[in-house]
Amino acid sequence: MAKQKFGLGRGLDALISGASEVMAAQQSSRVDEENILHIPIDAIIPNPRQPRRILTEDDPKLLELSTSIKQYGLLQPLVVTRLNTDSALTASSQKATAKDSWFGEEEQKDDALPESETVIQFQIIAGERRWRASRMAGLTKVPVVLKEATPQEMLELALIENIQRADLNPIEEALAYQALLHEFGLTQEMVARAVGKDRSTITNALRLLTLAPKVREALINQPENFSEGHARALAGINREEDQVAAMGKIITLKLNVRQAEELAARIKAAERADAAAQEISASPPKRSPELEDLESQFRNALMVKVDLKRSAKGKGTLVLHFNNQDELERLYTRLVKHAE
Repeated sequence: MAKQKFGLGRGLDALISGASEVMAAQQSSRVDEENILHIPIDAIIPNPRQPRRILTEDDPKLLELSTSIKQYGLLQPLVVTRLNTDSALTASSQKATAKDSWFGEEEQKDDALPESETVIQFQIIAGERRWRASRMAGLTKVPVVLKEATPQEMLELALIENIQRADLNPIEEALAYQALLHEFGLTQEMVARAVGKDRSTITNALRLLTLAPKVREALINQPENFSEGHARALAGINREEDQVAAMGKIITLKLNVRQAEELAARIKAAERADAAAQEISASPPKRSPELEDLESQFRNALMVKVDLKRSAKGKGTLVLHFNNQDELERLYTRLVKHAE
């Protein structure tokens, strides 16, 4: 099967001026040397909107990249933006307050920012993985391509680089799309155009965020047994416990995507049947024409609202409603005095 090609960059220029040139710079190691700067690695900080969220420094691919950089140097420049004067702080002051999104809030690493007093002047747009591997390899300077970018453009470019490299898991990709939609007000059509995908692809990715937490974890941690196709099949199941049970069955029985879709269809049909049964049980039982007629006669004779209920055995209740003192006295006269 031919490898899927992503049409990224062409549509992106409609949103980000000059984006295709930046993407070309990060994809090719043969960049015009006049456009490349070599700056201290400690003068760079990560992109806080990096779409990739799950990676540790013992990741085999990161260690492999670090070894390659140590031997051959960094062949591919980073894409960075210059921080404004107010944002250019020393590394030690940044470290006191910054949160490293690479490792997540619960796994802060002491080496998230450099220890030196080098003034931080640049922020990564694309290439954070190469930046970290370069630090692990002991590089003191790295080649960069400078690009002025807004926060939205930084997120879009970082997202596109990761998609091109197939580096994001489906949940990370969906969260990045969600950020573009909610934080920057883009439409799904605009996001689809920016990353060179169909709008349906964006919609399906966002549906993954509706899955139960345990199902999302399985998609991230067990992709060989529980793929994105499996997860999409379960997205239409309403109850979280049903999603988790279906996920367990898919993994245990090693179901393919088609079988997962059939399983999900059966579960959704059962959920609909349960909902219909609950609706029927919650609705009042159908009354017989005789009971309706008898209630009507009471209502016409007494001239008040009447509720008449009767079981199959003949037991029941007759409730008479009155709205004021006059109606009560009329009922008393007809039912009590009339009987004397």
